[in-house]
Amino acid sequence: MGTIRLAGIEPMSVVDGQGLRYAIFVQGCIHHCKGCHNPETHDPDGGYVKNIDEIISDIDNYKGVRGITLSGGDPLYSARYPEVLEL
Repeated sequence: MGTIRLAGIEPMSVVDGQGLRYAIFVQGCIHHCKGCHNPETHDPDGGYVKNIDEIISDIDNYKGVRGITLSGGDPLYSARYPEVLEL
């Protein structure tokens, strides 16, 4: 499917939305908001690259997960990778 640059993944998060979530933190943000919760995600060249098919397959390994949270960085900045919209 393609790849995406990530800051990290928290596969069983209870703080990133309602219920048990698979939280995907994308890398890259141009906004640099004052008080940003994740300023380490701003650098578009930071983090690491991951295959999106691998992420989707990994989500299936967590049977208790009730949703996916896209966070960041800026998930819409990462929409330059059309595959992220398929998550």
